[in-house]
Amino acid sequence: MTEETVNIRLVYVPKAEIADYWDVAGPLIELAQRRYSHEYGLENVREALDDGRAILWMIQVDGEFMAAMTTTEDKQPRRKTLLIELLGGKHADIWAEKALHELARVGRAAGYDAIETKARLGWMRLAKKHNFRPKHVAYEMDLT
Repeated sequence: MTEETVNIRLVYVPKAEIADYWDVAGPLIELAQRRYSHEYGLENVREALDDGRAILWMIQVDGEFMAAMTTTEDKQPRRKTLLIELLGGKHADIWAEKALHELARVGRAAGYDAIETKARLGWMRLAKKHNFRPKHVAYEMDLT
C-alpha cells in the first residue's frame, strides 16, 4: 500500500459528534497522549474536546481510520497559529503528506498564519519532509 494507491481523507469531527467517533479516536489519540501522561490523562483530552477547547480530526485511509489528531489555536496580536496538540495512529508514511496538506489548506481558509506542533524527536524527519522547521527548543526543569 502506497500513498498514491489509497484514498486519504482528513475528517473534521464536529463537537456534537465526538462521542460517535470516540471508540475509534480514543485509542489512537492515546498513542500520542501517553507521552504526556505526567501532565494529563486521556479523560482530560476528551474533556477539552467536549467543551470546545480542542478540535478532533480523523485521518481515514481507504475507509479505515488510521489516525486521530487534536488541534487548538494560539491567537497573538500579530499571528494566529493552528496547534497540533496530539497526533496518534499507524502507518504515517501512507497518510501524513496528504493529511497535512489538507490541514494546511483548511488552516489557510480559516485565516491561520501557521501550523505548529511539538513532537518527539522521532518525528523530526517527517516534520522536515512536510515543511515544518524548528522554531524553538523547549527545556524542562522538573521540580517534583
